[in-house]
Amino acid sequence: MATLHTPDIHPVETFDPINNHTVEFSYTGSQIVRNRAIVLDNETYQTVYDSVQDRMRPDHVFPGGTFSPGKSYQIRIKVFDAYGNESPFSEPVLFCCYSTPEFRFDALDKDTILHTANPKLTLIYSQKEQEALQDFQFLLYDYDKTLLTSSEHKYDASDMTHIFYGLKNESEYYVRATGTTAHGLRIETDYIKISIKYFLMPANVLFEAKNHPENGSIALESGVIDIGYEIENDNYTIKNSELIIGGDNTLTYNAGFEITDEFKVFLKARKVPLDASFFKMRCPGTGKYLDIRIKRLGKAYYGILNIPYGTKLGHYNIFAEIPTPSLADAQGSLLVDTAGNLLMLAAPGYPDQNTAVFEISYKNGRYDLSIYYENDSTVETI
Repeated sequence: MATLHTPDIHPVETFDPINNHTVEFSYTGSQIVRNRAIVLDNETYQTVYDSVQDRMRPDHVFPGGTFSPGKSYQIRIKVFDAYGNESPFSEPVLFCCYSTPEFRFDALDKDTILHTANPKLTLIYSQKEQEALQDFQFLLYDYDKTLLTSSEHKYDASDMTHIFYGLKNESEYYVRATGTTAHGLRIETDYIKISIKYFLMPANVLFEAKNHPENGSIALESGVIDIGYEIENDNYTIKNSELIIGGDNTLTYNAGFEITDEFKVFLKARKVPLDASFFKMRCPGTGKYLDIRIKRLGKAYYGILNIPYGTKLGHYNIFAEIPTPSLADAQGSLLVDTAGNLLMLAAPGYPDQNTAVFEISYKNGRYDLSIYYENDSTVETI
């Protein structure tokens, strides 16, 4: 019997032992028909795996569930040809097994609308055996998943955030993150689609200074329009520049508030009655009023934008589901007060960054409604 050449095992990357894993090796000589792998526990040096596989390819496949996560092992391999010749065992190669970590973006679903040109992304990492994260990186892609830019490799797991600057309004992107654990396990998130949709401050509201040398004064002019309003009764308070009105009261803008072209109206609300119109606006062109109300349909809550066609033509509705995570407390109970008003927020005290925003848009003769929670400024300086 001839002795075959000794195989050389390639470096074995860290893997999750719950899955099948293939170990490759190099070999020169006559065609092999099988190989034998022996694996020892690196702490006890006890044999935990000894198996012969009929394979002509230079690799060996570990079935899922063979090893335990959080442990290290040594593997040796020998090969056989069709004539019964065999090689010596290879030199041992060390490898580690760890459970696949949780590695994802915080507060990003598969299709999230972000209301800023400079979104701040946050990653979440956790691992069952407490394996540390060695490095990670943020990546930004266009709609066709072509890489546009990426962060530098980051190594501080106590700050897993990154800001991508200058994203275009009314555009769609994909974000992804990759990383490596301390023992070399490569991890990555899914491609997450984000839509950028923010309000641009129109140029005509900028102040212009004009010098009047004849009387030694300076005048400031702008495109700001003074809007008149009236309140139905005295059941209201003003706090922190916000108007809080009672359920029996109405705020009406009665002068200067006129829209004749494409527009967006941002209505911010913190406590809204159910099944009752809480906002009305005269539609450009028809002179009829659109309105918004909140209604429960099944287990979800929807904002309903009711829009009139015009005289004798009825109306139509646009539905926008209210993001449910901010409608429930830690026990999953919907947040309503004793009068049945939907509080819209999960946090006590109603912090500004969680205010509900009802965005009404009108373009090319069509209306749209979207609802989100204000977690960043909707006004960008571009």
